[in-house]
Amino acid sequence: MKPTSKRLQGVVLPLVLIIGLLLSAGIFTFVRRSIVDGILVANRDNGAAAMALARGGVQIGTAVLYQQRYSSQIQAMEGRDPGATLDDFWAQIRHSNLTTEWGGSLVIEIEDAGARLNLNSLVPHAVPNEEGEVSAESQASEDTEEFLVELLRKIISEIPPNSGEELVYDERELARNLIDYLDADDVAINGRNENDYYLSQNPPHSQANGPILSMEEVAMIEGFDARLAEAMKPYITVYPLFGEEGINLNTAPSHVLSLIYHGSSGDMRLASEAMVGDIMQARETDRFVCSQTESDPDKCISLTEVGLGEGGIFPPVTLPQVSLVFKITSRGEVNQVAKTVEAVIDLTNRESPQLLSWKSN
Repeated sequence: MKPTSKRLQGVVLPLVLIIGLLLSAGIFTFVRRSIVDGILVANRDNGAAAMALARGGVQIGTAVLYQQRYSSQIQAMEGRDPGATLDDFWAQIRHSNLTTEWGGSLVIEIEDAGARLNLNSLVPHAVPNEEGEVSAESQASEDTEEFLVELLRKIISEIPPNSGEELVYDERELARNLIDYLDADDVAINGRNENDYYLSQNPPHSQANGPILSMEEVAMIEGFDARLAEAMKPYITVYPLFGEEGINLNTAPSHVLSLIYHGSSGDMRLASEAMVGDIMQARETDRFVCSQTESDPDKCISLTEVGLGEGGIFPPVTLPQVSLVFKITSRGEVNQVAKTVEAVIDLTNRESPQLLSWKSN
C-alpha cells in the first residue's frame, strides 16, 4: 500500500498546483475584465459629455455670429462697411478655452466661408429654359479655365508623392472637367456629352449641372480622386452654394491669399509672396482691404496699396466682404476624451440659422 500512497501523493501535488494556477488565471481575467469594462464605461460617459459640450459649442458659436450680425447692421446704419474681418468678435473667440466645474473644456473656432475659395463662385448657376438653352450668364468666364489651371498646378505641386511614385494629373483637363461639372448644360467644352463618363461609373450617376454640395463630391468629378480632393480642402470651400464672390482678403489665411488671381484679362497671374505679405502686415496693424477706402479712411487700404489695383482680381469680390455663411468647429474634452463637431451655418434668415453641414467625430 505504501508505494501506491506515494504514487497518489505525486499526482495530487501537481493537480493542486494546476488548479491553483487556473483559479489565479480566472481571478486575474475577471479582475482585468472588470477594470477594462470600468474604463470602457468611463470612456463612454466621458465621450457623451464631451460630445454634449461640442454640440453646445455650436450653439454658442451661432449666438456669437448673430450678435455680430446685428452689430454689423448698426454699423451699416452709421455709414460704415459691415464686412467680415479678423477684428470681429467671432474671429477672436478662437483664443478662448472655456472650462467647466467638473473638468470639461471647450474650444470654439469660427471661420468665414469667404476665407477660402468657393468653387461654386467660378460658374454662375442657372437652369436651362424649355428648349434646353442656357443663358450666357450661366457659363464660365474666359478667365475661369486659366485660373483653375494655375490653382490646380499649385495644389498638385504641393502633394507629397509616395516613394517612387510620379504624380500624373492633367491640370487643363481637370479644369475643364470641373467647369463642365458645374455648368448647366450637358455639352462638354470639347464637344462630347458630359454624362458619358458619369453614366459609365458604378453606380451610374449624372454630373451636378449646378453647385457642388460637399468637398467629398469633388473626388467624383472626372479626373479627380480622393487624394487630390483632400489636398484641395485647405484652399477650397463649396459655401455659399450659390455664392458668386471670390476670396475675402480680410479673413483668408496666407496660403489661400496665394490663390488671388489678379491683373488684366489675358494677363492674369497668382499673387506673389510680397503681395500676400503686404495684406498680412496690414492686418497686424488693424487695417483691412476695401473696395472703397472712404467707407472707413482710418482702417481701409486699397487694392493698389497691396499691389492688386491693376485690372482687378478674379473671382471678383467687394471688400470688405459681407459674410453670412460660417463654419463653426467646436471641440469638447472631458478627462482626455475629445469630441469634435463641425457645422456650417447660413445666417441669411434673420429669424433662424440654416444648417448646411454637420460632421462629428
